This record gives sequence, C-alpha cells and structure tokens, in this order.
Amino acid sequence: MTIKTYTLFAITVLTAAALCGCAAPADTAGEPSRERERATPAKEHKAEATRPDAGRYNEPDALIDPIDAAIERGIGYLASAVNGKDGSYGVTLTTGQGERYRGDVGVTALVVNAIARSPFAEREMSKEYFRKALRYLEEHIQENGSITNAGQGLENYRTSIAAMALAAVDAGKYADVIKKAQGFIKSQQFNEEDKLNPDHKYYGGIGYGGRFTRPDLSNTQWALEALRETGLDPGDETFKKAVVFLRRCQNLTDTNDYDQRHEKIIPINDGGARYAPYESKVVVNAPDDREMFLSYGSMTYAFLKSMIYAGIDRSDPRLRAAFRWVLRNYSLDRNPGFSTTLNKNADKQGLFYYYHTMSKALLLYGKHILETPNGKKHNWALELSQKLASLQGKDGSWVNPHEARWYEGNPSLVTAYSIMALNNCRREILRQREFLANTPGRIADLEKRISEIRKQIQNGSIEKVEGKRRLFELKETVDALKSALKNLKDTQVD
Repeated sequence: MTIKTYTLFAITVLTAAALCGCAAPADTAGEPSRERERATPAKEHKAEATRPDAGRYNEPDALIDPIDAAIERGIGYLASAVNGKDGSYGVTLTTGQGERYRGDVGVTALVVNAIARSPFAEREMSKEYFRKALRYLEEHIQENGSITNAGQGLENYRTSIAAMALAAVDAGKYADVIKKAQGFIKSQQFNEEDKLNPDHKYYGGIGYGGRFTRPDLSNTQWALEALRETGLDPGDETFKKAVVFLRRCQNLTDTNDYDQRHEKIIPINDGGARYAPYESKVVVNAPDDREMFLSYGSMTYAFLKSMIYAGIDRSDPRLRAAFRWVLRNYSLDRNPGFSTTLNKNADKQGLFYYYHTMSKALLLYGKHILETPNGKKHNWALELSQKLASLQGKDGSWVNPHEARWYEGNPSLVTAYSIMALNNCRREILRQREFLANTPGRIADLEKRISEIRKQIQNGSIEKVEGKRRLFELKETVDALKSALKNLKDTQVD
C-alpha cells in the first residue's frame, strides 16, 4: 500500500467523519534482531498504561488522522448507545415474553477499556456516560475478588476484562480491587489444588469461570493478558503452569504431548493453534473414528500473545512455528482456518475478535512488516486500520454483517473490539516512526564498532577467532536493521 493510496483513504475517512459531525482532532520497539530477541511484556505493560497521546502533530497526519477519526466516530456511537438506566452495555435476550435487555460486565468493561486506552481518553472519561459505565463496573465488584454479574457465570472472562479496564482508567485508585481480581483469576487455573497433575488435559488452563467449566485457549488468553497488563510478576507460577496448557493447544508434533498420547487424534504439524487440547472449532472426522483438530486464526494469535505474556522467548521454536503459520495464513478478509464447504460464511465467525487478537499479538511480537510466502510485504497496522475503517457503519459502529456467532451481532461489543484494534494499530505506527528515526544512527554506531573490531584484530589486541565471532554477530544485526528499514520504506511509511 503506497502513501498515495493511504492518503486517499485518509481523505475518505475524514470526509465521512465531517459528514457525521465528528471532525478529527488536531515506548517503542524495534524490528527483531539478535540484540533484541527476548520479548518484553513488562515494558509492554508500562507502554499500554500510558495513553497514546504521543506522536500528534500540528499539521495534518495522513497515517494517524484516519485512525483517530475512526476511533472518534466509534466512541461517538458508544456514547449514544449506553443503557440510560444503569450505564451498562450488554446483550439482548429472547425470552417467552419477547426480547429483554440485560447489562453485562464483560461488554461494559470492553467499552471502558477501549475508550480509556484511546487518544481521546482524557476527554471522554469526564463525560457522564463514561462515569456511569465505570460506576456499573464498581457496583459489580464481588467479595471474592471477581468483577462480574453475580449468578450468571463467565466469572473469569468478565473479571479479566474488567480488571484491565479499571487499570486503564486509574491503576492507582483501583490498586486493591485489581490485586483481589488477580487473586481471583489465578484461583481459576486448573492445577494441583484441583488434585490434577501436569499430565491432565485441563492442567494450566482457565475457563469461563468456576470448577465445572472446562478450560480453553480463549479464556486462558484473556486471563493471562489481564494478569500481565495489571502488573503481575511474569515469574509467577500461574504463567509457568499456563504454558503446559498452551503447548497442548498448538498443532506442533514435537511439543504437543497430549496429541502424542491419544490415538483418536490425528496429529497436525502446521504450528497453528486450536481452541483447547481436546477441541477445535474446526474439526475433520476421519473414517477410522479419529479426529483432526485444525488450527485457525483467532486461536493462533491468542496462542502467540499468551506465550509472550508467559515470558517465552520469541526465538523459542513454538513461537517461531506459530509465526510461520501467521505468515502463511495472513488475511484481513476472513478468520483463516475455517472451512466454508458447508457454511459459506464460516470464515467470518469471530472476525472482529480475530482483528483485536491479531493486533495485540503482532504488537507484542514486534514485527513491523510481515513478508508472506508469496513475497508480498504487509504493513499490518496500516492494512488493518484501513480494513476496519472500511467496515465502519454510518453511525460510527461496527457489527459483523456475516456471522452473529459469539455475539458479533452486538454493535457495542464489536465496536469495542474495533476501537481496541485501532488503538493497537496506532501504537504500532508510532513505533514504526521512531524506528525509522532512530535506526540510521544505530546502524552507524554498529558500523563504527565493526571498524574498531577490525583494527583490534589487525593489531592483535583481540583474539582473531573471538574478533571474527563478534564481527559476524554485528554484521548480522546491521543487515537485519537495513532490511527492516527497506521493508518499511517499501510500504511508504515516512
């Protein structure tokens, strides 16, 4: 996508915003190298807690302005869609007496989280609709540390999202609530306290909530994100135990010991991930009564994100395998992996959940440009923000027009997902700019160091073998940085 194309996109979005009366308002991570192989979720937490106001300019900004315009229009919709009685956002239930609205902590928390991490946070958090939504969350803080609609289930899901929302609003003010929420989330993990050993299929996983719900990757990823984003020490045993469950959700024969032990499972070795060790939302039944649990997009990104939050090094073979799956299946038109043989819209299921999870996983992974096997280079943040803006409704909302499964017919939920994804895209673009600004100097410093080592080899002040080893590593880093710069310039982000 060239800058010319993206500028046209910016003009289109800004024009649409003006027609709706929503005029656009006037921590960084570099490309992977040998010097920076380890992911740094702790730093990510610090950056995430800082509202993304940096990077604004007085002059029009062809890359940031259209994202801000889409976010602002989405917030405008949410401000008008709040339930007037209690300030909640929720779901519409069909009963024998017809349709009935019910407030939901999970949906409300997604909305609060999306807005509180947006570039318009300071302005919006002072408004009545936001204060009412926040009060709704406060009213649902339970004695056991959960933040949930009592008696309705989904305790882990709701608590995880609510804890992140409160941390985004004011981590200091809600410190005690957040700490108790962390304790509750940790208590939901299946482990030795449930008399389970590490061989059990539930071990290390977290479900919707309660001991009678089976764990899955979707809920586990929400829980791990909440724990890290609210500041839990990455060395906590919860993360180590979670990795046992996570690796059994990955279709990688060398490390998935669950598949190795079960004769009814046909192992897959594509590096992607599925919903649980014992389940996928995409299943192929073989004639011999065996099953293949296929990988699909939203869970592969959930796996990638969760492993990083669990402190796994990005050079780890499991992360590398998952990232290769991402490159082979890169798509913004579908949730890849779903078969459309029987349902033509099957690959649109969970599409906006996919967009949000994808954006957070790639932001954490730190790769600015994705080069797919066909040789195409994708600036994922620009492409995803453009895609989301093209799907935004005239009223500023988003909704899945193809598949309502997993509540994606709910515009409040889907609009929150979309704003969260755009927030991540915005942060990534600002990182790219800093990378472009700082990397030439970094390359010059490394090349100076290369020259110094060569002189040391010649005058004998450094052992020849050691000198050559250092030269090799420095040259490899310089080449990687130069390649990354070229890739960014090829996508015209300047």
